[in-house]
Amino acid sequence: MAAVRRLWYLSPGERRQERTMSRGQDYVRAKAQEALDATGGNRHEASLLLRVWAEADAKLYKALTAPLLGNLAALAIQRVAAPQTPVGRQRAPIREAELLAAIGSRNSQSMSSTRSAGAPPQGSVRHKQAVTLLASAYRRKPVA
Repeated sequence: MAAVRRLWYLSPGERRQERTMSRGQDYVRAKAQEALDATGGNRHEASLLLRVWAEADAKLYKALTAPLLGNLAALAIQRVAAPQTPVGRQRAPIREAELLAAIGSRNSQSMSSTRSAGAPPQGSVRHKQAVTLLASAYRRKPVA
């Protein structure tokens, strides 16, 4: 019923395509159910079986791929039209002497070092109220 309601604003050619798509999707659903029944409910085996059937059945193949064809075509165009140059800037390689000096230095940072980290930013009033409310919710209740 939902598909019928939205047909009023489509052109006659689009209406025909919409009806064909719904019939094609009904065919896909029927074949998918048949594959599930044939494999005893195993989804993985059913999907493999449906792929094999689609390779042999052009109608099933077209119905399976039709919803994705527009996006696949756009992706192919996007890949060809995209610039082929790398986006990131080229970094100069670190010289071995600098690397060894940085490793041997006492002032070098380790993975857990926070020496150069600044103070965290102040929280907003709303944030402070939220934290206070959360803390009060988890406060230990006095034993009566």
